[in-house]
Amino acid sequence: MRRFIATFFDHYGAVQFRTWCKQQDLNCVLQPVPRALSSSCGTCAVYEAPDWETGYGTAQVEAVYELQGSAYTPLFRNED
Repeated sequence: MRRFIATFFDHYGAVQFRTWCKQQDLNCVLQPVPRALSSSCGTCAVYEAPDWETGYGTAQVEAVYELQGSAYTPLFRNED
């Protein structure tokens, strides 16, 4: 499994994402956004999955990064 960080426009989106991950049997925890990344709400989801796209609608997701050691590789940015 690969590790990802998803940032959100608001805290509600982060909570909904965590609920979705649990329904899909994916490990997911909410935590403060790392300083190296910016976020509108300050909460991110760190999750493990085969791919960053879990099937969750991306309207609430601000951005997704892959964790590679201590580096963050951007994979998705919501331009809406």
